[in-house]
Amino acid sequence: MLQQRGTTAAADTLPVHPRLAPAFPAGLRRGAVYSLVGSVSVALALLAGSSQRGSWSGIVGLPDLGVEAAAAWGVDLDHLVLVPSPSPEQWVTAVAALAEVADLVVACPPGRITAGDVQRLTARLRTRRSSLIVTGPWEHPAATIHATTVGWDGLGQGHGCLVRQHLQLDVVERHRRRSVRIMVPESP
Repeated sequence: MLQQRGTTAAADTLPVHPRLAPAFPAGLRRGAVYSLVGSVSVALALLAGSSQRGSWSGIVGLPDLGVEAAAAWGVDLDHLVLVPSPSPEQWVTAVAALAEVADLVVACPPGRITAGDVQRLTARLRTRRSSLIVTGPWEHPAATIHATTVGWDGLGQGHGCLVRQHLQLDVVERHRRRSVRIMVPESP
């Protein structure tokens, strides 16, 4: 049974995975919405920071997400709620319900969300001090995270397999840009 979250981080922020700390030096603001454009691996790394400290987290609308990838980043699967395929009509309800118990939710909208739903969901997040990472665009996010693939490792001449992805992260927050490069997967 889910229990309401406790205080697991500083009062106004959630911690991030150490490899993402240069891009998020203060962590993630509680009650804020972040827009992620690009690799979902970044969302898993963001979940890992608070998850490793005992926080509940949720993922909505990503049916093809591999929980093995989440575990590789250090997400505590015992404190992860998955809602893989809510109907478009139930997406906002699912995210709002998770905001009641989870410190951080990652969600992929099923299409355009109405302005009224955005306002209600944003108000719920602020009230519950739960943060949301939306895969794709969002109206007035606290920050937009662009994750761009800049290379791969692992292939030899005619043999091998891809084992590591190099990503460039550009975090744009209040007209300021922070950039960092990470490799995926990496040991947590």
